[in-house]
Amino acid sequence: MTIVIGLGIFLSLILLIEGGYFFYHQYISPHQRTMKRRLRGSAKRAEGNEKVAEQEILRKRKLSDVPWMQALLTSASNFGGLEQLLQQANSKMPLGVFFLLSGCLGMVGGLFGAYKDWGLPAALALGVATSFVPWLAVKMKRKKRFASFQRQLPEALDLMARALRAGHAFSVGMKMVGDEFPDPVGPEFARTVEEISFGIDVPEALGNLTTRVECADLKFFVTALSVQRETGGNLAEIIEAISRLIRQRYELLGRVQALSAEGKISAYILIALPFVMAGVLWTLNEEYMTLLFEDPLGHIMMGGGAFMMLLGAFVMKNMIQIKV
Repeated sequence: MTIVIGLGIFLSLILLIEGGYFFYHQYISPHQRTMKRRLRGSAKRAEGNEKVAEQEILRKRKLSDVPWMQALLTSASNFGGLEQLLQQANSKMPLGVFFLLSGCLGMVGGLFGAYKDWGLPAALALGVATSFVPWLAVKMKRKKRFASFQRQLPEALDLMARALRAGHAFSVGMKMVGDEFPDPVGPEFARTVEEISFGIDVPEALGNLTTRVECADLKFFVTALSVQRETGGNLAEIIEAISRLIRQRYELLGRVQALSAEGKISAYILIALPFVMAGVLWTLNEEYMTLLFEDPLGHIMMGGGAFMMLLGAFVMKNMIQIKV
C-alpha cells in the first residue's frame, strides 16, 4: 500500500507540474499575450492568401501545448471520439488538458481511498470513477448545447425562409442566421457558410454540420434541402414547412415530458434513497457502516447492490423515456 501511495503522489506531482506549465504558457506568459494581440490585429487585415492560412488554422485543432504530447495525441486515432466530443460541446479545453484533468482527479480519488484505508480494490474503483468526472461533465455540456440548438432551429429556419422570399440566395440566408443568432446555432451556421465560401459543395458542408450537431430535426432539414436540389420546388415553402413540423414535434415532446415527470421523480427518489440512508447511518453509527468496507462479505453486498441499482435504473429509464 505504501508503494501505491508513493507512486500516486509522484504521478500527481508530475501532472500538476505539467498543468502549471500549460496554464502559464497559455494565459500568463507575456510572449503568448503578445502573440494573441498580434493575431487579433492581423486577422482584421487578412485578405487574399491570408484567408487560406486562417482556414488551415481553424481546421487543425491544437491538442496540447507540450510538444511530445501534441505528437502523441496527433498520431492516435481520435481517442474513441473524445476530440469530436470536445468540439461538439464547444469546449475550449485541449485534449491534452482533458487527459491531464482526468488523471489528476483519478489520482486524487485513489489516494483518498488509500488514505481512508478502504483497501486496494475500493481505492482503484474510486480512482477510476473520479477520472470519468470530466468526461461526464463534457457529455452534459454537449447535451445541453444540442438541446439549445434544437430550440433555436425553428426561428433560424423562419429567418432563412424570410430571406429567401425577399430574394436573397440560400447562402445569404444562412449567413444572416450566423450573424444574428447566438451559440450554438449562429456559430455552427457561420462555419457552414465559411466552408461553402472556401469551395466545399453545399451537400458536403451541410453533411459536416449534421456531423458536428446531433439533431434529428437538423437531419430533416438537410435531407429536404438535398431532395429539393435534385427535384426542384419552392425552397422557402419547404423550409417553412420544416420549421412548423419542428415546432409541432417540440410541443408534443413537451407534453410527453410532462406526462412522464412523475415516473422520473420516482426514479430519482429510488436511486438516491440508498445513498441518503447510507449517509444517515454513517453519521449515526460509523462503526456499523465500516463493516461494509472492511469485511469481504460487505464488499460482495455493495457490489450486488450497485449491480441491482444499475439494472433498476436502466429499466426505469427505458420505461419513462419516450422518443418523439
